[in-house]
Amino acid sequence: MKTMIRLTLGFSLLISFSLLAQPNNGQGRRMMAQDHFKKMDTDGDKKVTKEEWQKFHDGFFQELDKDADGSISFEELKEKRMDQKEKMKDKAKENKKQRKEKIDTKDSE
Repeated sequence: MKTMIRLTLGFSLLISFSLLAQPNNGQGRRMMAQDHFKKMDTDGDKKVTKEEWQKFHDGFFQELDKDADGSISFEELKEKRMDQKEKMKDKAKENKKQRKEKIDTKDSE
């Protein structure tokens, strides 16, 4: 039970941090929520069963628990958040580059 509480708390914090970092009137939040839902909905029926929910979050817990000691430390959670932040920065740079290329292509036509 304690593990499930820790998992839920850790996951909630991680998602909260990620949602706060999303730009543009919540558009990023909506896309992130959709992506998250699709990852949990393993059979593609547009519903998440209890089993799908638990399987996803068990996997997420294991991903966060880098030292495999059965618990998530604040440092492990923070490390995961920093990794996600870097990925988001990289993606934002790539999107900016693609938008610029698209504008340059339109300008040259």
